[in-house]
Amino acid sequence: MASAIKDDSAVEKPEDLPALLSKKFNITDVKQDALKWNEEWEAAIASSTAADVLKEICHFLDDSFFTPSDIEFLHQDLRSVQDHVAEILRNLFNEGHFDTIWLLLNVAEQRRHILEGLKRASEARTLWGQDCRALCPEVTVSNFLTQGGKGFVDFLTRVLEITESSTKPAFLPNSWWEQASNLPNPWWGQASDVSPRKQISESTKLVFEVATIDRNKFIGHFVMFSAMSIVRDITNRSEGMKGVLHLMENTEGYVARSLAGVKTTLRDKPLIRCENCTKTPEDISQGVRFMVCSVCKTKLKFEVHYCSQACQKQDWSLHKQACGKKPVSKGLRGTKGDSLWAFGDSNPAVELIRNLGKKEGRGLTSLRDIGVNPCKGKRSPAAERQAAMLEADRNVDYFLFTASGEAVRFVIDDPGAKMVFRINRGVVMTKTGDTGLDAMGEYMLKVMSGYPGLSRDIILKQLCEEHGADTAKKIVWLERKTRERGKTTFIEDWLKDSANVFGDWSWLGSL
Repeated sequence: MASAIKDDSAVEKPEDLPALLSKKFNITDVKQDALKWNEEWEAAIASSTAADVLKEICHFLDDSFFTPSDIEFLHQDLRSVQDHVAEILRNLFNEGHFDTIWLLLNVAEQRRHILEGLKRASEARTLWGQDCRALCPEVTVSNFLTQGGKGFVDFLTRVLEITESSTKPAFLPNSWWEQASNLPNPWWGQASDVSPRKQISESTKLVFEVATIDRNKFIGHFVMFSAMSIVRDITNRSEGMKGVLHLMENTEGYVARSLAGVKTTLRDKPLIRCENCTKTPEDISQGVRFMVCSVCKTKLKFEVHYCSQACQKQDWSLHKQACGKKPVSKGLRGTKGDSLWAFGDSNPAVELIRNLGKKEGRGLTSLRDIGVNPCKGKRSPAAERQAAMLEADRNVDYFLFTASGEAVRFVIDDPGAKMVFRINRGVVMTKTGDTGLDAMGEYMLKVMSGYPGLSRDIILKQLCEEHGADTAKKIVWLERKTRERGKTTFIEDWLKDSANVFGDWSWLGSL
């Protein structure tokens, strides 16, 4: 993957055009503070229109400055950059599981690579240098970090698709920038003390085309340099990349991909919902501001949100019982009061946890509430007995039986292992699939084979009676694969490796 990416030693910034926009917005020097530099650019982009940007450009340049041969040269130069970028992206996506590696990186590492790409692109050979950032409202760190970094992968995919769609220079569509196409020159008819030509053109058609070329060249340089930064870290096994590479190299491929997929569903912060109607600000209208209960905020430093006075009044009969006395909310989905707020609504494992017990009129208040649920297939008599006993004693993770038939309560203390075990148990016991049965068996064999009255053979025989004659074969296969990798058990390794991405799972102990 790294071999396809070569640094462009010829890239240098021309000195003939002044940095108008960075001066206008008073942007901090990137060498002094890269984070502040980026924040100021993102704020400037958000507060500007394309017409504002074009007006500043036209204060220095107009259509009379460019000849047809100039435009042709700029087109060819852009296409040369885009051909190189397309080659880089094809190699990234076709070799080395780039998207999975990127999504597994922590947010600080992702931000570092994006900033490196932006800094290098600002220094590259374009007409306006870092001022090109003002032409690219979609090229922001905040956009690329959405959905755990999926925003960046989606952007690269889009750049590749558009670049490969034509042999001519490809212009990345952007409705914000395209609003400035074919505007009249705001300086026409006025004397200019900075324009290199005495006669100012009324049209901005050519200036807009040149700026569009420069915009897409900046995007190409950004993609190239950010990719080089990432590949360099992979090749050199940098400190920030070690954990991800360890996960990629020491687990089955589907484990890394599933973890990366889960990360794209995580929220960066809790949602705000109306405590009465449960709507979010986005559900109502753009930019709407919610009210908060002033008594709870003042006395308890706790926020209970409402979208309107009408909703606050309707909810008062419930809220007044705790208002100003206890920091209590309804724990609406995705809000701060929801212990699973970070997980998006499309995460199937989290949905399983959320829905456990709902049919019986109770929500999830602890890990013990992850029960068995009704069977969607046909259980063996032995599995039916297991399900009935587990429903009767929800503190138990599994019942094992000695040779004499005495029941042994298997209880997992580690909250992360308990969660993974019980989610797998739910899939197996409801007969929605047999995925996870081998991991459950492997874990129980490690922990319980030496327990008085139990043995490896006794446990395997029981699991075969409950879940089918091929159960032992599946468990033994997983054990062999685990030993080959020098690991302990699938469940323990999954928790350890996923902690590199999500942090430890100790928070589950609060459930």
